[in-house]
Amino acid sequence: MNCTNAFKIISLVIDGEASEYQKRLLDFHLLGCSSCRKAMSMCRDISEIAGKLPAPVPPEDLESNIREMLKTKADISHQEHRFRSAFLAFPAVAALLIFALAVLPLSTEQEFITETQGIAMSVHESKSADIHLSQKSAIRTAPLSDYSRQASLISF
Repeated sequence: MNCTNAFKIISLVIDGEASEYQKRLLDFHLLGCSSCRKAMSMCRDISEIAGKLPAPVPPEDLESNIREMLKTKADISHQEHRFRSAFLAFPAVAALLIFALAVLPLSTEQEFITETQGIAMSVHESKSADIHLSQKSAIRTAPLSDYSRQASLISF
């Protein structure tokens, strides 16, 4: 054991937190190291003197000061959070609006009904039960059972 490790164990021994193994290692080291023996003696003396000191008395208004500081900090962080939320919400709404206008088809209610009827007709006219073909676009979709596990279909 070197002196650096011994000094760490000295603190543990004085605080009463060292294991028996650590105490034996330190005792063995102290037999051959006079500087660590002096350090052990000094640390014990300091610990005894510190133990005799009276406990510090906090000011009477400490609790009210802390509560006031916490309230002020909470108010500031709440205002910052609201500003940050509003600041981030604007780009999100703008991106969603751009996505809706650019990607989603702009159709009237009549076009939607016609398209839905066309898809329904193509499903009934399809000779294969596994693949459905939309009339407007050549997108092939598999039935719902291909996208989920059988156990999840049964549990419904």
